Amino acid sequence: MRTVMKNTLMLTILLFIGVAVSAQTHHNAKKEDTPKVITPPDSVTTAFQAKFSGMTPTWQVTPAGNFCAVMDNGGKKEYAEFDSSGKWLRTKTDLDLTQLSDAAKTALQTQYPGMEIAAVQKLEYENVNPFYKVDLKQGDQEKSVMVNDAGYIQE
Repeated sequence: MRTVMKNTLMLTILLFIGVAVSAQTHHNAKKEDTPKVITPPDSVTTAFQAKFSGMTPTWQVTPAGNFCAVMDNGGKKEYAEFDSSGKWLRTKTDLDLTQLSDAAKTALQTQYPGMEIAAVQKLEYENVNPFYKVDLKQGDQEKSVMVNDAGYIQE
């Protein structure tokens, strides 16, 4: 039970951080008509190539001063964040509904009957099992929740 509570707390904290950074990055992108060309330090470029070989990113700087690689992953956006030393911090990938596990879909349909899945993002952090941010919608009602591959839901 303690492990579940610890994981729940960790997911809640990571969700808060991820939403805050994502919202700020999105907000900043709207402010500028022409995005600035960012060239990260060699340490970041080397770490990026080691983790995402063959991908070509555009770079942004987060409000925290980290470097965010924005990539096109088969028509979907993928974001990878690194600190200035090149340490990978997190990856966020837009997904299709079909890429969500059956257990996760079943749990969402059971807990939120009548709501449809509007968007799915896979979130990956070091030392944390990957999980998904799922946006649900029914008419004017919207809700975002976290779910893992096993179907455990965190609001």
